[in-house]
Amino acid sequence: MGLLGDTLSGLSPDQEHLWITAAVAGSILWVGYGIFLAVYRLYLHPLAKFPGPKLAALTQWYEVYYEIVQGGGGQFTFEIKRMHEKYGPIVRINPNELHIDDPDYYDVIYANGKAYDKPVFFQYRFNMPHATFSTADADSHRIRRAAIAPFFSKNKVRDQNRLIQNVVDRISYRLATEWSGTARVIDLMEMWGCMTSDVITELVFARPKHFVESAGLKSEFSNSLSDMVYTTHYMTHFGWLLTVMNALPNWFVKIAAPPFRSVIEFREEMERQIADILAGRNTEAKTASHPTVFHEILSSSLPAEELSLNRLQNEAMSLVGAGDHTTKWAFTVGSFHIIANPDIQKKLKDELTAAIPDPDNIIPWSELEKLPYLSAVVSEALRTSFGVVQRLPRINRFAAWKYGDYEIPPGVPVGMDQYHMHTNPDIFPEPNTFKPERWLGNPTGPDGIKPLSTYMTAFGKGTRMCTGLNMAYAELFIGLATIFRRHEFLLFETDRSDVDFAVDMVSPHPKWGSKGVRALVK
Repeated sequence: MGLLGDTLSGLSPDQEHLWITAAVAGSILWVGYGIFLAVYRLYLHPLAKFPGPKLAALTQWYEVYYEIVQGGGGQFTFEIKRMHEKYGPIVRINPNELHIDDPDYYDVIYANGKAYDKPVFFQYRFNMPHATFSTADADSHRIRRAAIAPFFSKNKVRDQNRLIQNVVDRISYRLATEWSGTARVIDLMEMWGCMTSDVITELVFARPKHFVESAGLKSEFSNSLSDMVYTTHYMTHFGWLLTVMNALPNWFVKIAAPPFRSVIEFREEMERQIADILAGRNTEAKTASHPTVFHEILSSSLPAEELSLNRLQNEAMSLVGAGDHTTKWAFTVGSFHIIANPDIQKKLKDELTAAIPDPDNIIPWSELEKLPYLSAVVSEALRTSFGVVQRLPRINRFAAWKYGDYEIPPGVPVGMDQYHMHTNPDIFPEPNTFKPERWLGNPTGPDGIKPLSTYMTAFGKGTRMCTGLNMAYAELFIGLATIFRRHEFLLFETDRSDVDFAVDMVSPHPKWGSKGVRALVK
């Protein structure tokens, strides 16, 4: 008879009638609400006048489909590009958000000195809602950023030149003694991940992981960070997963939900490190040649509630994650194109040889950044690796933005992204070609006035610009100069598809199934 029949069979006629009436009324209300919501979103919503697919305006599931299902997930950024091609420079990409593809509008949304919020919707996607990076409210963000920004100033980073050089030298020594002249294959992303994870953990905790000494130059720590981003879209769109995951014992989540294992282990590691600092058990910091980020935070003017274990653990997750993945990807993309293009490799090697006659004595970052071709290679590596590729929405709570004939109401999230900026053919002709020469000779944008660097947005812009950009630049200059001054490579079973952006997991990833950028050391 079925569940409904079984349910009704024990009821009196009056109770049965009441139950059926309630069920019908509930169904009518549910359908009515759905119809009302559809009409509101399509015709009455403040964003109803903006162009875009009707289905995207109707439901968030449109975005979820492209983020999680289509092509294995991570395809919504490409769908946004298709929207712009069809509907123009401003589009409604979901019921409550707009996206703009206009390079000259970037400085409006990401303006210096403007306190714009981020959507709360994105605050929990990395399970670190209290980190500076994740903070939605502009005022709270300003307070938190002020405590860490001084540590990453250009002068402070220059003081870490020896630390960075030491890590790269150890990689170089191993390449020379274990790989050079052999048939042994090196995974370049793994190699650069060893460097970036050792540098950031030394700076943040004074406890480097010494992955540059690991077998095969493989950083399990760096790899776990890369694995973690594959859960991002699930955590963004299904926030209840985080609530459940955080409520359950860690050991259970690791067994029951293997994709979240790396998230849990990373969180546990960061909690241990912060707990040791708060309890005074981090003795390494006392003898380190530099202060650590968190010892400086503890001596800052942050209020007590900002110095809790949970808050600082979130900050640690953010700093270590950001300091590792995007930088190693820029290294990997740049290295591939240097090796794949003999002309680029020769020009770079010639410049480095002239500037660094003795390869065992690499000049400091302050001198390396004066080398024009190396600087151009670094800029092009950043342009083609993007930084992050997902949109970075901002909310102007107090005033409307104007875009052409459109007035954007206060409180509406409006985003742009590095992918659209860095592949705009009007700004960067032949955008899919790795071309360092585009950065030589003080180039300008299409108007012939603005420097081309105006359109370099790998680190974002404005008050929420990446805090660690100076550290990333220092690592890229020192790392590329050292390795390509001393070593030459041949690609091994690797092609463009192993570095071309194909999957958006907030950070860019190549095609599914890529085996990485692999090479032989001559």
